[in-house]
Amino acid sequence: MPYIPQEARKHYDGAINEILFVLSHRSATDAAGDLTYITYRLLKRFSLKFWMRAMAIGCLICAILEIYRRDHSIYEDKKIEEHGDII
Repeated sequence: MPYIPQEARKHYDGAINEILFVLSHRSATDAAGDLTYITYRLLKRFSLKFWMRAMAIGCLICAILEIYRRDHSIYEDKKIEEHGDII
């Protein structure tokens, strides 16, 4: 669940904004590699024991599902309207 309290977000938003700024100035190919590196480093830091690895993987899966639910499914729905549904 990415919806943490506004007060908690303040601890992270500055660093996240810096990373996003750097990524926005990279090519798409480089940004993909950079984002993978950043994600790996963050998850690796908290994956010292099995249960921690399992939790980190679960958080990553939840983030992927939320991106799909909030953003990607909207794009897919527009394409269905534009090109028709699959029969």
